[in-house]
Amino acid sequence: MDIRHKLTLAPMLFIFLCFATGAIAGSWAPVAPWIYFIAVCLPAATIFILFKPDKFIFLSCLAVFSLTAFRMAGICAPDYSDQHVIRFCNGETYPISGIINSLPKKYPDKTRYTINCTSIGTDTAVGKLILTIYHDPLKQPVSSLRFGEHIIVTSKIRAIRNFSNPGGYDHEFRMRLEGITGTIYANSYTIVHTGRVDGSLFARGMRFLQRTRERFSDNVAKALQNTDERQPDFFSNQAGAVLTALVTGQKEMIHEKTRDNFSKAGLSHILAVSGLHMSLVGFGFFSVFIFILNQHSSFVITGHAKKAAGILTLLPLTAYAFFAGFSPSTQRALIMTAVFLTSFLIEKEKDPLNTLYFAASLILFIDPGTLFSISFQLSFVCVFFIISGFMFLGRTLGIPENKWIKRICLMILTTVFAGIGAAPVTAFYFNMFPMVQVGTNLVMIPVIGFLGLPLGLAGLMFMDLLPGLSDLFLTLDIHILSYCLQGIHWIAGFDWTWARVVTPRPIEIIIYYALILCLGFAIMEKNKGAIYLTFLLTAAGMVSTGQGMLKRFYPGKLVVHTLDVGQGNASVIITPDGKTLLIDAGGFGSGSSFDTGRYIVGPFLWKRWILSLDAVILTHPDSDHMNGLYFIFENFGVRQWIKNHEMLSSVFFKNLMDIAEKKDIKIHVPGPDPWRFSWDQVKISIIGGKSPQLSDNVNNNSLVTRLDFLSFSMLFPGDIEEKRERELIHAENFSLKSDILMSPHHGSCSSSSELFLDQVSPSGVIISCGYMNRHKFPCRRVFQRYLQKRISIFRTDLMGAVTLQSDGIGYTIKTHRKF
Repeated sequence: MDIRHKLTLAPMLFIFLCFATGAIAGSWAPVAPWIYFIAVCLPAATIFILFKPDKFIFLSCLAVFSLTAFRMAGICAPDYSDQHVIRFCNGETYPISGIINSLPKKYPDKTRYTINCTSIGTDTAVGKLILTIYHDPLKQPVSSLRFGEHIIVTSKIRAIRNFSNPGGYDHEFRMRLEGITGTIYANSYTIVHTGRVDGSLFARGMRFLQRTRERFSDNVAKALQNTDERQPDFFSNQAGAVLTALVTGQKEMIHEKTRDNFSKAGLSHILAVSGLHMSLVGFGFFSVFIFILNQHSSFVITGHAKKAAGILTLLPLTAYAFFAGFSPSTQRALIMTAVFLTSFLIEKEKDPLNTLYFAASLILFIDPGTLFSISFQLSFVCVFFIISGFMFLGRTLGIPENKWIKRICLMILTTVFAGIGAAPVTAFYFNMFPMVQVGTNLVMIPVIGFLGLPLGLAGLMFMDLLPGLSDLFLTLDIHILSYCLQGIHWIAGFDWTWARVVTPRPIEIIIYYALILCLGFAIMEKNKGAIYLTFLLTAAGMVSTGQGMLKRFYPGKLVVHTLDVGQGNASVIITPDGKTLLIDAGGFGSGSSFDTGRYIVGPFLWKRWILSLDAVILTHPDSDHMNGLYFIFENFGVRQWIKNHEMLSSVFFKNLMDIAEKKDIKIHVPGPDPWRFSWDQVKISIIGGKSPQLSDNVNNNSLVTRLDFLSFSMLFPGDIEEKRERELIHAENFSLKSDILMSPHHGSCSSSSELFLDQVSPSGVIISCGYMNRHKFPCRRVFQRYLQKRISIFRTDLMGAVTLQSDGIGYTIKTHRKF
């Protein structure tokens, strides 16, 4: 690469980096936006005036950084007015008026929208809310609300709130980037339609897209009825959901099992509307326009047919981008396509990397918060590595000349380069590494990408012109996708085809990317400095990884994490020599689709570099203790499972027993006599059994666990109530006295009796309960009892996760949320 080419690339790259660093700096800014403006933007403006014109690039970068940081600071530290919806998140029910300003997201049992609030009660209000409408398709027809429609909903407004755990997903921040601060809930029959609808051109266009989406989904549902009855219903239904996602970008109806299978096979990118989709749509319309324009002699003679077709192609491409949801990957593909077409029209040389930087900069200019989107990060890092990888090959090895060998090599290398680029991002967010990514992409991309997707797009294009042909295309497509899904499911069923990985830390991600780029530059340029830097980065990566391994396997102290899982219990115990124990995994009832194992406990363990558990204790099979366990059993190595005597007939419990048998997890059932085991200086004592007097009370059948480390002790009593507490006081060979008590039954009035607390005599109590839970835990009477006995109180609902560390003599406690 010559100096002239480097200078050509540099300005756009620097501007993109300034957008990115400005967005990061603004998200960290703890001060009000106007202070940030004075501190950053005013000096930048002064420098701009004083510097000479030849410093334009530097000044542009400084201005981009400052303005982006200022905008992000305003988003992350908003100054809400008295009329903002956040002022009404007080637990009261209000009539809420608003305007639908999003296309619907349809799930099996609910539909979600965002609404612009106009009034709450009799007061004018501003702000965005998420509206979730629950419905039962078997009992009532489900009709979508229209974009721009004015509605009235009577509901409580719940503030967006995180599960507050170290390193947990910041849902509150993600929603704040979209301007959303609260959620409301309703049933479809309680919505009041005012009859008013936004009549603007944009709203009418969005309603047209919504109607088109719905008609396409209806056609897919009709095509499902024509599928082969011999095929499993699950795969046929999921084929319809995948087809809808491929064409419209709506992925809500795809089952988590199907998503997992795609991830395990390294095929998740197929479900995102991106470059493949845009190129097919663009090629199709370009061909149609060329055919039409070539019928006119004036275009043929002047040679303007291709240029005119290129301009016309941008219109349906933009419409399809909006139709498909306009995600960051779709935006990137649209902008890059538009730039390439423009370069073609003006007959200028196009540079793919410069085009990529331009697309990223334009997206961040429009919305700097997009930088924190997983879709944005994955899309751009994959395309960057694909472009850079082929540039590297062009400078070093080259590509075979044979047409078919070249095509196969291009497909394999594209997958390899994208995999190299995406590996740290997918590990950070999804903790997944597909072992067979190259092979599955080599087979599935031609089938799904070049056969399934075009058939789906053809079904969309012909559903009004030739409905019969459209139905034929969709039916054939569902057959093809159903067989593909069965193949993907079969591949993902082998443990060796995928692996769970720990969450890399930011420093390790930075070292990885720097090492790859330095290595490539060292090979291409034969630069000694780059070679030395490559060795230095390799050493830094080894040191960082070694330090992480040392902290994981030899922490030197006993660490107990009580996680914020809402109304439930989940505690992670790490011994000084790195042994791991999980007591319960939280969970919600059957009416909730939120999996605490998938979204809270599992990610927490991966961030602690934990891939296996030496033991899991389930105190009793209530949903708020048990439902997170299935994901843990399926995705972590578990050596033994300790449970009580109860055997439920529920489907979930049966599935839990099945996965334990499949994974060859040893099961222990302690009886009424204490059962003990130890790990070096840490001793675990568990007492169980089913007392005849208490057998009708599942809470009182909870396993009670005592943890001892030298002179420190902690008691985990599950959900026991007063009767079981009295029984434990008289238990032989089981001491209740402990430094820390996990509050029985989340601090309910039926537990924590005076006599029990006197026997335990804790100096601190941890109450694991949900924020503003419907049971009103902790009970006020019990809370006052703790205070009267001078017991320090730590609550997960207000303080977030509670982390205890002990050296065997004393202990320290930290909470994730300051309170």
